[in-house]
Amino acid sequence: MAKFIQVASNVVLYGFLVWLLYDSTLHTWDPWFASVVAFVLVLSIVITLVPGLHAKAVSPGEYPYDD
Repeated sequence: MAKFIQVASNVVLYGFLVWLLYDSTLHTWDPWFASVVAFVLVLSIVITLVPGLHAKAVSPGEYPYDD
C-alpha cells in the first residue's frame, strides 16, 4: 500500500510540474519560469531513473570527540 501511495504522489507531482510548464509556455509566455520548471522536471526525472543517485541509508553522522 505504501508503494502505491508513493507512485500516486509522484504521478500527481509530475503532473503538476507538466501543467506548470504548459501554463508558462503555451498559455502565458514566461520563459524564465518555464526554464526553472523544466530544470526541476528534468532533474527530478533523472534522479528517479538513475538508481545510483538514491540515498542508500540515512546516517546520523559522527559526533566530535570531547578532548
